[in-house]
Amino acid sequence: MSNRTDDIPDHPDRIGLRNFTWTVASIKGWEDIWNNLWKLGYKWEWQNSDRYARGFGETYKLFGCHNDAVKLDMAVPLPQIHVIEEIRERLLDREGDDPSLDHAVGSIEKWLKEHYAP
Repeated sequence: MSNRTDDIPDHPDRIGLRNFTWTVASIKGWEDIWNNLWKLGYKWEWQNSDRYARGFGETYKLFGCHNDAVKLDMAVPLPQIHVIEEIRERLLDREGDDPSLDHAVGSIEKWLKEHYAP
């Protein structure tokens, strides 16, 4: 029996799946989007075990929060990808011709392509 990797069949028709990993670049881009969402009237309804980031020089400190919402002052929530996609859908469903809505949707689309494109 061989352990060579060229003996493993390739499956080019399979669709790749992976978890999302927050990086400094993805957090920085998300922070700008989150600030725009905040201006549009959105708020984060925190729950225990949510993840957050707070700027720390050129990087971020990442943390979770358990029964202590006070720790969240000036923190950016780090939602899961499906929540970010849901935010985009909610923005698309909003009525009105506020250009900041289009900008927010475009920013999320660009962010997803840059940091998550599966």
